[in-house]
Amino acid sequence: MLKLLGMSLALVALAGCTALTPMTRPKAAFHGPVPIANSTPHDEALVCLSKTPEVRNSGIMLAVHTITDQTNKFNSDEGSFVPRDVAAMLITALQKAGMKQVNRTNTVVTEWEIARAKEQLLGDGGTATVGNQTVEFRPVTKGTIRGSDYVIDGALTQLDFNTYSGGAEATVGGLGAGARAFALTAAADIRVTNTQTTRIVRAGSYAKQAIGTEVYASVFRFFSNELFDVKIGDKSQEGLHAGVRWLMAEAAYDIVASLVHHQGSCDKYLPAATQEIRAEANMQTAVVKP
Repeated sequence: MLKLLGMSLALVALAGCTALTPMTRPKAAFHGPVPIANSTPHDEALVCLSKTPEVRNSGIMLAVHTITDQTNKFNSDEGSFVPRDVAAMLITALQKAGMKQVNRTNTVVTEWEIARAKEQLLGDGGTATVGNQTVEFRPVTKGTIRGSDYVIDGALTQLDFNTYSGGAEATVGGLGAGARAFALTAAADIRVTNTQTTRIVRAGSYAKQAIGTEVYASVFRFFSNELFDVKIGDKSQEGLHAGVRWLMAEAAYDIVASLVHHQGSCDKYLPAATQEIRAEANMQTAVVKP
């Protein structure tokens, strides 16, 4: 017990020496890994789509509305397990696929500026010509806001924990070791609606498993009435939010390929397992058709 007390006093003294004090030079900021452009294993296939004549000549204008979290699963410490709205992820994936889009997720600034332009209060730092008249404010011209051909929305509708698990662990004489694996599944239902007729032209459900593994060795020791647990080893878990981003990339590929009637030349850039699953699904569809 005296040994533990001595160690505690030493830590307090060390903390006092390293604490920031007034009138000292600021500490240099810590910079971790450099930022990078976020990507998914589907990105190569999406970029391939953007270069196809089907996409370049389609003229289709898309709008993404909302893709909300309807799983209703959260905890008090971390909040929702999945993003509350993943529309931004889908917009990014559609952009990589080369599709034209109009903003329908946040039009607050646009609406504010249109209102000020109608009041002739908004300017662009110069003059504008309206007919034969020169004005110093931004004119409001009829028909300048581009309408969409299709709107995409939906929801994250499924989050199932521990869809499978396995492993083993044992503790002998206070020494423990083990290995575990587990998975959870997130899914979204996405629909595409013709904005002129309100007809739903496509609806699909997409799921993504997130895999976690843990390998550890535990040492248990008792000091008085306190339990100390030291874990040494390796732990890795696939990010759930990253998995949802990949899920949106898969949905984007399907949606774009369907709308522009893509013939499948970009499928070869999809992950091998994805190609296998698509081939199996196509075979099942062919069997069902008369």
